[in-house]
Order: sequence, then structure tokens, then C-alpha cells
Amino acid sequence: MSDSENAIRPVAPGAPPIMSVIDIGSSGIRMLVAELRGDGTIRTLEELDRPLALGREAFRTGTLSASSIQKAVNVLRQYRERMDAYGVTHVRAVATHAVRAALNRDTFVDRVFLATGIEVEVIEGSQETLLTFAAVQKALATHPEYRQGEALLFELGGGSTEWALLRDGEVVASVTHDLGTVRMREAMRAAENERRAKTRLMQHNVREMMQVIRRSLPFGKLSLLLAIGSEARFAARVLGHAGAGGAGVGGNGAGADMAVISVKDVKKLADQILALAPDQIATTFSVPPNESESLAPALLTYIEVAKLCQLDTIVVPHESMRDGLVLHMARSIREGSTVLFPEQTIAAAINLARKYQGDEKHGLHVAALARIIFQATRAQHQMGEREQLLLEVASIVHDIGTYVAARGHHRHSFYLLVNSEVFGLSRTDLEIVANLARYHRREGPQSDHPAYASLPRAARLTVNRLAGILRVADALDKGHIQRVQAPRVSVVGDELRIEVGPGEDLALERMALESKGGLFEEVFGLKPVLVEMSAVPI
Repeated sequence: MSDSENAIRPVAPGAPPIMSVIDIGSSGIRMLVAELRGDGTIRTLEELDRPLALGREAFRTGTLSASSIQKAVNVLRQYRERMDAYGVTHVRAVATHAVRAALNRDTFVDRVFLATGIEVEVIEGSQETLLTFAAVQKALATHPEYRQGEALLFELGGGSTEWALLRDGEVVASVTHDLGTVRMREAMRAAENERRAKTRLMQHNVREMMQVIRRSLPFGKLSLLLAIGSEARFAARVLGHAGAGGAGVGGNGAGADMAVISVKDVKKLADQILALAPDQIATTFSVPPNESESLAPALLTYIEVAKLCQLDTIVVPHESMRDGLVLHMARSIREGSTVLFPEQTIAAAINLARKYQGDEKHGLHVAALARIIFQATRAQHQMGEREQLLLEVASIVHDIGTYVAARGHHRHSFYLLVNSEVFGLSRTDLEIVANLARYHRREGPQSDHPAYASLPRAARLTVNRLAGILRVADALDKGHIQRVQAPRVSVVGDELRIEVGPGEDLALERMALESKGGLFEEVFGLKPVLVEMSAVPI
């Protein structure tokens, strides 16, 4: 970036939106400032990185000290000044695993807001994966050779590792594992300076992690391993595969947005780093001192993961989660949309249903019916695309509890869902989906149900509305044979009219609708009615 690009520019009326994203991680606080141009392209204006070992403290003690919180506030005050100088119009600040794991995270968030005016959003691992993939997908789009077969994408953070399984370039499942470089280097300290002991310890930790990942992500023979993160980009740079302009990398046609490194070369680099003290690493490789301690555990992780996946090379995209945050913000500004990759969230829901041997045809049909009802009643429920996505996910997975037992399966579905991950959904999203599955049959939401009562009021209202719709949609496929196809749904007076074609015996669906339609009528004041349209004479 040139000096002129770095210079602070006054913001004129009608100037392009200036965006800022802040990533509060386990080892540092990073900010990216970018300009959204009229043609939709994004120009980076400045990137800042301030080291701060929040993770080390949070993982050791379970809390963030007043001193650490103050240090974070000081950094964010500096960032606030830079944002004001640029005339930033849109800001999003997120905190990841270190703050997420701290028992006093609410204190941290509140202190930052009172001191800086910056609202910090503590995001879940699934959201990290979503944002990272948003950035990586852009690079994958220019490399069709990487969009074939199964690929495993993982981002090694300070406090956790985010994983996603891709099929033909699309995410089908994701999971978070609480093992990151900060936790790893704390464990490695126990081995002191004995290189073999450090290596064996890392191998043990990674093998345990991969056992969990294999159970969670149903991958077979992998064609590609994608490593995200600063340590992976460091390896690519040191091994001579970064910043190559548009030239190919390693003879495989990859450009500057992608690097391909051999596991053999990463092993040599890891051996070199393991022989050095942290200050020597910083001097030798020109890295900040706070990053030097993370390199060895990260490189050993890459080696072991590649070995366990039976791959000789690792692909390293240049992008990071911050790039995904900027892309998400830009889309929201341009289109007003806050939902990223809904199709892949649906794919992840289908994969989860398959994991628990759900009736896929029934789930997808209920989702289609629920979508029709949702769209026909927009004026009544006043919900948007986010809620529609949650409704469709819940429709697909509402019966997975039958994997445990048919009796009381709605309760089993709830339990399985609150203990699962679905790509693109936050923890609150999953709690809403789990409650929808809980209330797709039997009694509706009750204030004395702890899981429902503990939700914020807005989320409870969402559950009420969506559960009413889901129960009607599920009733229309009571027999699981998809007898009701493409109904015409409309609001007529105080009725929700569901018009279907002539000729079908819908006695079972009528009985189910009579039994399950009460919540919809209670919430919306509309009685669901199944109406058979007359045959049109030829």
C-alpha cells in the first residue's frame, strides 16, 4: 500500500461508505479499514495489528483481569481515533474464543462500550467458519481445480480450530474444536526444550482432535486440505509461495491469492523453528515476538493433519476472517441482506438429518410447505430472510430425535440440536431451531419450560411464530408421503386457506391440521383450513 493510500482523507458528502472491522482474538486485536466503491469492489485502506495475550489469561484462569481489559480498551481507543479520522460509516467488532471462554465476558463487552462506544459482538465458532469461508470462496471461485471432490478447510486460531467439510467447493458441515495455538504452546511448555517431547505431545493432541473431527464431519478420501490463519500464511511466505503477483505457484496455476506448500517443506521449517528460542525466531523470520511462540505448534499441527488426511501438500488462501467480515458488511450495505450462504446452511442441515437417519424426503417437503406458508403470511408475522432460513432448517431436522427413540422424539430432537453445529447458524440461532423442533408436536411453548423461558424475549416471539407455521406444515405431510403438493395458501378473513388439487384422500392431513393448527390460530388469529379445489372441466 502506497503512502498516499495510507493518508487520512477527509470524507466528502456522497463519498463511498468507509467500513471498519475489528477482530478481538486470543493473541491480538486487529482492525481492517476499507472503502466500498460504487462498482461494488472493496479497497483496503489500512490494516492494524496490536498484540494482546487475552487467551493465555482466559484459558488459565477462566476470566479476563481488569488489567487485560484496560489494555484492550487502550488499543480500541486508538482504533476509534483511526476510524474517526477516516470517517468510518460502518463498524463491526467481533470477539472470538478468548473472550467467549471468559466467565466475565459481559463485563469486558460493557467496559469496551462505555470507554470507546464500540459494541463488541461475541461470536461462536460456527460464525467464524462462516465468515472465513465467505472470504475463501472468493478465491476458490477463480480456481475451479480446487472445487472438485471433498476438501477440508480449517482455521487454526489462538483458542480454537474451526473446521468445515467442502464438497465441490460448497460447505456441507462444520464443527469447532477447543484446541488452538495458545492452548498448544501452553502444553508444549511442559516439555521444556526437549524437541522430541514437544513433537510427540503435539502429535498426540492433534490425533485426538482429528478423531473428534472424523466423527463430526463425514469425509472420505480428501482431495484438498485448506489451511487458514497467520501461521499458514507465514509458512507460505517463508517457503517462497506468497506475493507472487499473478504468477503460478509451485507449477499448479495458483495465483497470489492461493499458495501450495509441501508437507515435506513445512516439516523442515518446523524443525528449524523448534531449534530456536522465541526471540531468535522473531529475529530470524522478522515476526512480532507475540507470534513467534505460536509458529511451532501451528506448523506441527499442519504436518500432523496432512499426514492423517494422507495428503502431501497444503493449500493456503491469503484471506482471513476479517476479509469475510468486510465482505459481509459490504453485502449488507449494498443489498440489505444479512444472510450469507443460505443454500449451504440448508445443505449442512440436510447432512445433520442424514447423520441421525432422518426422513429426508419428509423434512425437505415440510421445509417447502413451511416456506410457502411463511411467504403467504408475511404481513401477519413481519419476519425476514433470517427467520425463514431458521424455519427451513428446523423443518429439515425436526424429527431427528427418532434416532434416539420415537416416543418423545421432539424432546430428543431438542437435545441433539442444542449439542450440534450447523454451518452459518449462531448459538442463539441453534437454540431457536432446537425449540422449534421441540414444539413441532404435543404442547406449544410454555413459560415454565426452562429452555424456552431462558431465551431473550425477541427470540421467544420468533419461536412462537415459527413453531405455529412449522406445526401446520408438518400436519400437511402427516403420512410422510408428500400427498399435499404445491398448495395455494392465502389469508381470507380470519382463515389461512390452504387450497389443494382435487382427487386426493386428505383425511389424515385434515385430522392432523385440526390437532396441530391451534398454535398458529393462537399466535396469528387465523384458523388453518384445508380446502380442496374443484376440478376444472376440459
